[in-house]
Amino acid sequence: MRCVICGIRISTVSTVDEAIEEGWTSYFYDGQTEIEVACPACTHALLQEGEEGEMEVKKEFRGKLKYLDEGSDEAWQDHSEVVMAVLENEPGKLN
Repeated sequence: MRCVICGIRISTVSTVDEAIEEGWTSYFYDGQTEIEVACPACTHALLQEGEEGEMEVKKEFRGKLKYLDEGSDEAWQDHSEVVMAVLENEPGKLN
């Protein structure tokens, strides 16, 4: 499983339910578009629970995120405020 925002992979779980137990978000919304999957650091920094209980991109980051394609290895965000928000929650991503 791979975070669609930062590109980090989780290899210690074999099911979505196990990933959710590890703090991963199985899907979230960016506007009306459903996006899959976000790691715990990106979830904490960039997502929030919406009015209907679904996870969604925080208002200040809407329209600023780019998401990985299945075949792409490009994982870095273009906007420094997005990068800083994630790194503040998980500085180990610099390594």
